[in-house]
Amino acid sequence: MLVVRLLLLLLLFDNIFAAQYGTIFASANLRFVFPEMIEEFYKQNPDADVHIQYEGSGALTKEILQGNHYDLFLAADMKYPKIVYKNQKASDTPKVYTQGKLVLYVPKRLRQKYQGKKIRDILIQKEIQSIVIANKKDAPYGAASIEVLKNYKIYVQIKNKIHYTSDVATAVYKLLWDSEVGFVPKSALLFFANKQKLNWMDIDQKIYKPILQGYVLSKEGEKNLNATKFLAFLLSKKGQNIFKKYGYVSK
Repeated sequence: MLVVRLLLLLLLFDNIFAAQYGTIFASANLRFVFPEMIEEFYKQNPDADVHIQYEGSGALTKEILQGNHYDLFLAADMKYPKIVYKNQKASDTPKVYTQGKLVLYVPKRLRQKYQGKKIRDILIQKEIQSIVIANKKDAPYGAASIEVLKNYKIYVQIKNKIHYTSDVATAVYKLLWDSEVGFVPKSALLFFANKQKLNWMDIDQKIYKPILQGYVLSKEGEKNLNATKFLAFLLSKKGQNIFKKYGYVSK
């Protein structure tokens, strides 16, 4: 009987501990801006405690719908937070916290070789055998990349070159490791640009739908002080300036 009571007490303490920190589900593109964001957040809130889980927005949505606990969901678009809300897994309708930008990463050797050429003319070159894009089903930046290719009217021509990755973070690492061409969030390249000189080409934002990144809180998250403090920091002037530093459009 004593053992049973001890186990019950341990479970109770585990639940109390779990309630103390904020569980943040964050889309993979945030992996590059959050190191600085979290550092500054803790400077202002030294007693706070948040745990971040990074994945593609679609994958995180599936976890939420399966019943996995979260307090704050920060997606890479508005579609997935709307799905969470529609399935009664959020306390309120989704709201925008920032807007992302898509760029084309081009290795230095190709950037110099095709200096002055337009993006569509570079991508159709025979020597470019692989174009890296995040999974279009789960990653909003991947879907935006396909939209760009279709608006350039070259998707059918080059679709066999496309190499899909699970999320944008994986796409970035593959590009930098294998020195390939691909579409990624501007925030990722600005993060790595602090450590090495990188080459990319900005994409006209008019040829793809605005990447409005939305958030929702769970009903538990709405009461979780750590989660709400972290959200407040993201939406504050300081937080928005950090987003802007990494190529996002301030809210």
